[in-house]
Amino acid sequence: MDRKLSAILAADVVGYSALMERDEAGTFERLRAGRKELFEPEIARHHGHIFKLMGDGMLSEFGSVVDAVECAVSLQRGLSERNASLPEAEQIQVRIGINLGEVIVDGDDRYGDGVNIAARLQQLAEPGGICVSGKVAKEVERKLAFTFESMGEQRVKNITEPVRAYRVLLDPAAAGKTLHARRQPRAWRFPAAAGILVLALGLAVAWWQPWERPAPLAVPTVSEAADTRPSLVVLPFDNLSDDKEQEYLANGFTEDLTTALARVPGLFVFSPNAASAYKDKDPKEIAAALGVRYLLKGSIRRVGDDMRINAQLIDGSTSRHLWAERFDGRWADVFALQDSVVSSIAGALQLRLVSGAPATRAGGTSNPEAYEAYLKGMDIYNRINTPEEFAQAVKYFQQAVQLDPDFGAAYAQLAWAYWDADVGRVVVMGLTTDVAQGKIYETLEAAARDPSPGYYQLVAELMVREHDSDDAVTVLLKSVALDPSDTWNYLSLANALNFNGRPKEVLSYLDAAARVDPNSWMDYRRYQAGLAEFGQEKFEDAVRSIEKMDLISADPRAKFYALQVLISAYGHLGRTDQAAAALETLRKVVGRVDRGPSQLMTQDYMVFKNTADIERLLAGLTKAGVPELSALAKAGTNPKDRLTGAEIKSLMFGHETRGKLVMPTFLPMQRTTSVDGAVSETVGQRSRVGTSWVQGDFLCNAFPRELTSCGAIFRNVFRTPGRDDEYKAVYRGDQFEFSVVK
Repeated sequence: MDRKLSAILAADVVGYSALMERDEAGTFERLRAGRKELFEPEIARHHGHIFKLMGDGMLSEFGSVVDAVECAVSLQRGLSERNASLPEAEQIQVRIGINLGEVIVDGDDRYGDGVNIAARLQQLAEPGGICVSGKVAKEVERKLAFTFESMGEQRVKNITEPVRAYRVLLDPAAAGKTLHARRQPRAWRFPAAAGILVLALGLAVAWWQPWERPAPLAVPTVSEAADTRPSLVVLPFDNLSDDKEQEYLANGFTEDLTTALARVPGLFVFSPNAASAYKDKDPKEIAAALGVRYLLKGSIRRVGDDMRINAQLIDGSTSRHLWAERFDGRWADVFALQDSVVSSIAGALQLRLVSGAPATRAGGTSNPEAYEAYLKGMDIYNRINTPEEFAQAVKYFQQAVQLDPDFGAAYAQLAWAYWDADVGRVVVMGLTTDVAQGKIYETLEAAARDPSPGYYQLVAELMVREHDSDDAVTVLLKSVALDPSDTWNYLSLANALNFNGRPKEVLSYLDAAARVDPNSWMDYRRYQAGLAEFGQEKFEDAVRSIEKMDLISADPRAKFYALQVLISAYGHLGRTDQAAAALETLRKVVGRVDRGPSQLMTQDYMVFKNTADIERLLAGLTKAGVPELSALAKAGTNPKDRLTGAEIKSLMFGHETRGKLVMPTFLPMQRTTSVDGAVSETVGQRSRVGTSWVQGDFLCNAFPRELTSCGAIFRNVFRTPGRDDEYKAVYRGDQFEFSVVK
């Protein structure tokens, strides 16, 4: 059996069945002509050859990965030119995936993961687009003029390990743009770093608190995870409907069934993400890989309003079927069918159901039409998508809440969408960034009427960034109680606990996350572990954890946070060369917006509750050579004129100040700070209230709906008497001149 390293190009026609159904003869002729006149000549010109043809696709092999990518771009551009002269109904679009990997050579055919991954990448590509693996992007990034946009790690069918994927940007105007990853639901949920995302948060002024601050709950501890309980994984249900577009029904049913079963006392349930990689595997293989005892698999078929659900419970250790049942009903009865499946499985495992608790998810609906609209939205939202597709998902969520104004989970997902809306998505939705920002809170107020895990997760996200990690931890414990199979509950808890000054508790929640989903969020888990070890002054351990991350091709947000911890740990350990190299990487991530990394930037985003924790981080950054202020912030100031922390406290607390905002614009400013740090401030027409405190030699502020901000205060040597400009406050993006007036 011969093996070799090859670049594999997989191409597939979009909507082939619909094209053939509409015009079989015409479609066949256009496909034949396209293959003869475009695909075969271009592949040959780029030194490749076709080794397999399917009705609507092909597989090609190239000796050079550069040739493979150049060929793919030529094919897509050639198809675009051919389509320009055709009616839309006759246009043919393809998706292309490219992988670099080892293949098995069998005569003229090729087999193995090198081929399989290319085929899965093709499925991730947009119509008319190209998706490549991380290996391909790394090989050709500096050799070709195209830009590669990170899609993050992707779970793909029949491939155990996540595949890092990149989208090829064919628009020449994109050349030179920063690589970035589209945020998927429950991805790296951090505030946007300067130069990374452009949705500006923090313009709203009214205090917002739609949730009731919940009291601490009696939630099962992490130590009670699966080892002492029967464990179950719900494998993705098959869609047996004639309409293959109804895959969203099977996916949604699987996820809701998982959530419902996770709430059955005495049963440990793996997350849907963990299950997705094992759909077609042998039960014994799944049991060994996940350490799970029971497997639930099944199918769902919908014809009009008629539903049929088949489910089978399997003992993973023996592959023996313990229970099988068929459930028939109408789509209008879908929630009753879900309840029946959960009750039957609990009975088969001899477990009891939560008393009086419905099987449907918290924040759910009893309206089948609203539920279907929500599932359609999630089907789009859970994929890498264009701004137009993103906007379509939002429309489905809006439709869901119009059909059921009490559908809490749909409102929560809509709020996450507004949180995820970058400039491209905002424009397509016909909004402005300010309006999208406001809609986050407006939508969360509606979601609070029937809270779901997604609601609590976003509320906690906002609490952490507003320097309120105490309540974030409490809220997330409530989210865990609602859905113990949701990996992001545990990861969010780890993040909140790290910033809350409780790093010793983090590892158990990371273990819980790994238990419910062993193969996902690896970089995030390593970052959180490193942050927890750093918080315990285990700097060597922190370095080892973070160095395991993919800091070359990782999401820029991942690098932004992790690199700051890594640089500080290097500083504490005296590893100056490694610190300098990591600092240079961080400088590229931050870009020119802040004119380089600074401790001022770090304090805005690393929102520790306890001063000792931020001071530990800043001390390491100082040792590593990271300046306190960026070039932009310190322009026009002199270090000898800077106030100490004690001087800031004496100047600001218990006093009223007046002056003006002088950067980025000119606006009058008035501020009152009480002795205990309560702040009332007006800048121009905007008024806000919040909290201030002294952190080292910085004045820090926390206002609702805004990132924490810290600044240095200088005596203004260029002051003009009588103009309220005795002092200058320098923040990361703003500068004020002011005097004490009372």
